[in-house]
Amino acid sequence: MGKSTDSLHLIFRSFRRFASLSTILATMILIVRLYELVITSNYYNYPPGTLPYLLFGLKYDLILFLRISALLVLPFLLIAYFSQKAARFFFITFSVLLVLGNMLLLKYFSTSMVPLGADLFGYSAEEIKQTVQVSGELKILPFIFMALFLLYMVRIFQRHVYYKLKPWMLGIFCLLMLASLLPIPFLKQQPSAYNNEFSMFAATNKLNFFGESVFNHYLYKGKQQEQNYTFKVVNKTEDGAFAYIDEDFPFLRTETTPDVLSPYFELGQTPPNFVFIIVESLGRAYSGKDAYLGSFTPFLDSLTQHSLYWENCLSTSGRTFEVLPSTLASLPFGKNGFAELGEDMPDHISLISLLKKEAGYKSSFVYGGEAHFDNMDVFLNRQGVDEIIDNSGFGEGYEKLPASSSGFTWGYGDREIFRRYISKIQSDTTQPRVDVMLTLAMHDPFNIPDQDNYIAEFQQRVNSLKLDDKTRTFNHGYDKQFSTILYFDDALQYFFREYSQLPSFENTIFIITGDHRMPEIPIATQLDRFHVPLVIYSQMLKRAEKFSSLVTHFDITPSLVAMLDKHNIIERPKAASWIGQGLDDHKDFRNKNSYPLMRNKNEILDFIGNDLMLANGVLYQVYENMDIEPKKATLKKEELSALLENFIRKNNYACLNNKLIPDSLKRYTFSGQ
Repeated sequence: MGKSTDSLHLIFRSFRRFASLSTILATMILIVRLYELVITSNYYNYPPGTLPYLLFGLKYDLILFLRISALLVLPFLLIAYFSQKAARFFFITFSVLLVLGNMLLLKYFSTSMVPLGADLFGYSAEEIKQTVQVSGELKILPFIFMALFLLYMVRIFQRHVYYKLKPWMLGIFCLLMLASLLPIPFLKQQPSAYNNEFSMFAATNKLNFFGESVFNHYLYKGKQQEQNYTFKVVNKTEDGAFAYIDEDFPFLRTETTPDVLSPYFELGQTPPNFVFIIVESLGRAYSGKDAYLGSFTPFLDSLTQHSLYWENCLSTSGRTFEVLPSTLASLPFGKNGFAELGEDMPDHISLISLLKKEAGYKSSFVYGGEAHFDNMDVFLNRQGVDEIIDNSGFGEGYEKLPASSSGFTWGYGDREIFRRYISKIQSDTTQPRVDVMLTLAMHDPFNIPDQDNYIAEFQQRVNSLKLDDKTRTFNHGYDKQFSTILYFDDALQYFFREYSQLPSFENTIFIITGDHRMPEIPIATQLDRFHVPLVIYSQMLKRAEKFSSLVTHFDITPSLVAMLDKHNIIERPKAASWIGQGLDDHKDFRNKNSYPLMRNKNEILDFIGNDLMLANGVLYQVYENMDIEPKKATLKKEELSALLENFIRKNNYACLNNKLIPDSLKRYTFSGQ
């Protein structure tokens, strides 16, 4: 009896010491919040009005503290049973590492304006290294502060005199720790409580966000393995647009995409050239009529007046990794993006492979950075692209973007990309072509040639636009980012001026879109990150039109293929595995289709269907201005959740088992015979 009593006393004393040490951990977590409030938010230009949300975030700091304590208490007590000194060392070590992680994640957030989650695991070590190197904000001072703060932490722990907490206090502490681990709605952030997405991210504790994201990622990964990719193949899509034809190929369906483009074109006898201009970070928030931050693309805006223009286009991912597979081949996502499958990419049909096999097109890809980033070169080689020009093959006479403070640059700027492409095709016009360019300048660290003049141009433009004072003040906090948008627009004007001198100009169709919205200018909503313009311009257009119907990058290739088939330039396959259903030329706002969206390389959390959006488990109503509001509709939420879950299972099965197209369709692929 005496030994048992002694053990209980030891456990009680150890728990009291644990609770006493935890007060230091709680204080340090709150100091990190204070640092964000006073230093980081001002240094990194958090938007006006963020302060109340940063203060509200103290709630999530407390939740993080309780969760960490709940995870550390049992190992602490176990170690303390044998050695109080070892238990103390264990607690101090883990506390210091966790606070360091919280500070590093705060540093990432302050630069990128979005918190880091499980998407970290979707990038290679080399890609992470490049991203860190290029950051223009990588200064030594914040890291000196971190080091001093952590040393101070250790000192406080070492000198700590244990508090003799009352049993009732320990009881409350224990209950709060346990409660923090429960799925209680009060512990979750409610999007309806925030003005915009950035405010919600500012309030959240960055370490807590990262931990939840990683936990959910591995939980979902385990569930997928357990379910063995069981999915449902329905006879028709939700709106009856097409029928699936083979249960072993879950995306395979009869290819009946309607030809909506031909009525707008007067194609000649010669097959048209296609030039895709995919613009890094070109979001609708700052491009086009009624852009809510004002438009900073005056030339592109003028071009839309002579084009087919979809003002409500969605990218399929929140980063660049998926733009080529979605735009050029309407492909699913795979695990971390389709191109990340590398040499294990399942057989598939793309616009490039079709044009190459069926009509003898030549093709190229021009990018100012490293084409192997995001496996872009691997994907394009799979399509049979004839030439890939990246920063290693530009040649003489081209100037790279100014380097960041670390001395690193992504590569060549937008004007140089266009100039390099023009020089290439001037002497290469004997065959029809499909060419792709991906710009670079609208990317951290946002260093461009002649930047001071572009910043001055931005300041002049933002003051001349009809913006309210709040928006104008907000924009002035991101002059460097906005200057790169103006630089791109100037480069685009240069490109069309030069290209219009070429004989092939009259027979070329230009497709211009953004890969995603720029996150470094704080994002307003869960949908805003995907909202990009889509412009199709050509001298062969009979008339210009603006469409408000919702479309995605998935829809571009199916519609182009349908038009080319209509004009007997190619014979389209009888079946295909396109994710998109084709562009919608309805002039008013509507969305008649359903689409999955992949915000980063490790998470497929978003799904849009009709006028509803499911984003990270929250249902939203989508309005015609593409604004969204949380909506309480349990049945609709369950319906969209089921559609998203079914897509993910089909995606995993098809991509991991080479089940996108059967052998009979491989003749349309570059590798097919």
